[in-house]
Amino acid sequence: MDKKLSAGDDVDSYCTRCRLDLGHIIIAMIGDKIVKVKCKTCGSTHTFRSTGVSRISSTVRRTGASERKATSMVATIEAVWQAGIAEARGPEVPYNMGIAFKVGDIIGHSVFGKGIVQRTEFRKCLVIFRDKERMLVSSNT
Repeated sequence: MDKKLSAGDDVDSYCTRCRLDLGHIIIAMIGDKIVKVKCKTCGSTHTFRSTGVSRISSTVRRTGASERKATSMVATIEAVWQAGIAEARGPEVPYNMGIAFKVGDIIGHSVFGKGIVQRTEFRKCLVIFRDKERMLVSSNT
């Protein structure tokens, strides 16, 4: 028996800010259709997008050689990430902007997952995650 959903109930939806399928709170409905939701992780409000649907960015449409190159790049990033995890030293540290990181440290990020510090700069560090590299704020000097 399916539970009838209403405003205030929890539902899984694709978050446009986090770019992940996450838990949301229903904000608005029209009849039985969910219209607006609020992400429980980042707090953004957006239209409801059901989970598990293949998504291609509306600004980036790849075809042919470009698509193969992008797939190859993702595979390369994941291979570097896996090699970094295998060679990384020390325990996984939960990400916090107030911590100074060193090259090779393993970071546990609440949104992006497990990552490895590749390079440090003044108050920043470049971290490679399973899907791509990201520059994160840190207290490095």
